[in-house]
Amino acid sequence: MPQPSFHVRLGWSGWLSLLIALALVLTVAAVLAIVLLGVFIILLPVVIISGVVYYFFPGLRNRYREQWRETETIEGEYRVVDPSQIRIDSPDRDRT
Repeated sequence: MPQPSFHVRLGWSGWLSLLIALALVLTVAAVLAIVLLGVFIILLPVVIISGVVYYFFPGLRNRYREQWRETETIEGEYRVVDPSQIRIDSPDRDRT
């Protein structure tokens, strides 16, 4: 059984466009690698220092308010309003 042969016949412009595309992809990959490495180099010490501070200074951690200590009560006079019978009163009439 004969093997199918696959030949690429490109001229100079075809090879040149392939080289330019390859160079562009490699350039973008190199720039991305440099940026990620820079971010890693900057963020790694910050993460390590914050972890050490969090470990050695437990007083800096978030403190939760204890609800049982003090209860706030709002006092006032209330009236039940039926939405079907809302009437507009002036504020002075309600206070008498």
